Amino acid sequence: MAVAKKKTAAKRGPKPGAKRTAKKSVARKTPAKKTTAKKAPAKKAAAKKAAAKKAPGRPRAAATVTASAVNTAVVSAAKKLDKVEADLVKAQAKLDAAAAKKATAKTKVATVKSAAAKRALDTAIAQEKAAKEAVAKLKQAVKAAKFDHKVAEIEAQAEELKAKVELKAAEFEMNLTAKQEEDLAKEIAKFESKWRQARVRKDAKKLKAFRAKEEAKSKAAARKIKAKVKSLAKKEAAKQKPGPKKRGRRPGPGRPPKAKAAAAS
Repeated sequence: MAVAKKKTAAKRGPKPGAKRTAKKSVARKTPAKKTTAKKAPAKKAAAKKAAAKKAPGRPRAAATVTASAVNTAVVSAAKKLDKVEADLVKAQAKLDAAAAKKATAKTKVATVKSAAAKRALDTAIAQEKAAKEAVAKLKQAVKAAKFDHKVAEIEAQAEELKAKVELKAAEFEMNLTAKQEEDLAKEIAKFESKWRQARVRKDAKKLKAFRAKEEAKSKAAARKIKAKVKSLAKKEAAKQKPGPKKRGRRPGPGRPPKAKAAAAS
């Protein structure tokens, strides 16, 4: 009877385990869904940034693909863990059934003491042993699946942080580019102002030199013209002034000279 009571206590064991498994799987699936929901805005933001600026769009897209792959790994690890835990619950139920069958066989052997009862007891013991081994193996599998799931969650968090860093870096890069354009416009305006001022001074010097040169040419030409006019005036004055009368032999009577005759004709 003591053996039967022990086995009944073993029977009650799997029920809390089954409830715990259900709670664990619900708690585990919820974060996986939340992680996927969080990643959707990140993908949209990355797509908008890529449309705004094509050059840095490729690394952000690669980061998003990696993050989604890690999320898929988290979901896959959660499914695997749920399956292994469900298998463990089934194996535990088989172990409880084998234990109950063994207890019944022991009770029968104690009362009947026949060869068939002993064979049934041996069979029940072997089944219980196999069920215990299966349970132990599945417990190890559950531990490994939990570890893999935890690793996948940590990697997902790391990739999420990495994606956030990429987005922040992209925003910072866009701000730097905008600031660069503003600073360039300011520097160009400063350079243009300085260049124009220097050019105005240079042009003023050139204009002054050109004006002086042209004025010198004009003065020289004016002096030449004045000298020419003065020379012409002197010549004209010399022409208009009457000269002294020439003394010559007074022509005698008779035939006039040929020159005078030609002039008269």
